[in-house]
Amino acid sequence: MRVEKIVLGDLATNCYLIETADVTVLIDPAVYNARLREFLDGRKVDLVVNTHGHFDHVGGDWTLKEHGAELLIHRADLGFVDEYYPDHPSFDRYIDEGDEVAGLRVLHTPGHSPGSVTLLGDGNLFTGDLLFAGSIGRTDFPGGSWTEMQRSLARIIALGEDFLIYPGHGPRTRLSAERRMNPFLREVGQNG
Repeated sequence: MRVEKIVLGDLATNCYLIETADVTVLIDPAVYNARLREFLDGRKVDLVVNTHGHFDHVGGDWTLKEHGAELLIHRADLGFVDEYYPDHPSFDRYIDEGDEVAGLRVLHTPGHSPGSVTLLGDGNLFTGDLLFAGSIGRTDFPGGSWTEMQRSLARIIALGEDFLIYPGHGPRTRLSAERRMNPFLREVGQNG
């Protein structure tokens, strides 16, 4: 699995391109602009996975769907997307706990939003806005929940491997480093 990153949009959202032998996946396209077109360099995107429905993660969906990509999101964020982005293109598939997308297993990890997901596989975790280097996603937006965030973080802490974490914002990190240094994970680990 090859992973490439581009930072897009006003909130510096990490957008990841994953290429396997069979499929090209784009995670969290904040916008579709000249930088993203150049980054794609003519590659056709087969699937767009939105880790959640906030504007800085779905903004490029419109154009990518027009170019033939299938759009995927967790159903729990559908009401949120419909309310805030009524002209959003329709989603082609709803992903949920245990589903597989391009060799990545879907974990439903609510807290930042009701439908937040993490993608796990090949030693990697794509955490969206669940977990960042040294921090976590906010829970004070509509649909956010500190209780759900704690449960989701506890699930991540319990993973046995030392995954490379690709967050929705900021630099990559490792799960082992976050277990040791991230105050939010340490708090959840002590309470769990």
